[in-house]
Amino acid sequence: MTLTQDVKKEAKKAGFAVMGISNPEMLRGLPYGKIDYVGVLKRPEEELPKVKSVILMGIYAWDAVFNVVADSSNLHFDRKREPKVPLESCQLYYQIVRAKAWRVAYYLGKRGFDSVPSVDIPLKTASVRCGLGCQGKSTLLVTPAYGPRVRLVSVLTTAELDVDEPFREDLCKDCERCVLACPAKAIEPYRVKVNRCMVYASETPRSKDVPAETRELEKRLVKRPTANSFIDCTTCLEACPIGKAVG
Repeated sequence: MTLTQDVKKEAKKAGFAVMGISNPEMLRGLPYGKIDYVGVLKRPEEELPKVKSVILMGIYAWDAVFNVVADSSNLHFDRKREPKVPLESCQLYYQIVRAKAWRVAYYLGKRGFDSVPSVDIPLKTASVRCGLGCQGKSTLLVTPAYGPRVRLVSVLTTAELDVDEPFREDLCKDCERCVLACPAKAIEPYRVKVNRCMVYASETPRSKDVPAETRELEKRLVKRPTANSFIDCTTCLEACPIGKAVG
């Protein structure tokens, strides 16, 4: 088998349901830098200067619990207080995809290639460029097999791998179930009003740009397993009919 085939086999063994390969040249023109409400998206070269290939991978997130977020006590509300332990926020699916991605990076490392996992490049748009799916009306990546129920990570490597073709089909077509399902009316076709999104509201409890009606919905509808944890809203994912029958 070729190195590319070996890497894809290793990714499958690590538990990734979807995978595609791109390179920095194919990812030119994507949104980089400071993005409102998102943070800072990095170019592959910023994280691995000699990168030659960008491997995009996704796990099938079949249960809402993948989206649980656990915050340290007082993370958002009492920053002046000296904590006994470092304050942090842990999102389960990030921990899972990073751990799995390190397995692929380690495999390439043993073959002599510098390789690092990354969640800081534009994962959704990069995934379209290497054939994983389309960016749907919810702006999430929609894959043919699993719909939007995937969580993404990348591995940047100095290995020169065979690239995959971009995905060109619009899987959403005339469907607008995600748009209609959103309780906060945050979704317009192919655009999200992020400050109205309950995920953003949950993750930024002190943000003043969240409308009062969205804050009220977030308090009423978002599930909170404990006082310091919550499960990101997945209403738009659940509404999507693509891949819903899987499993």
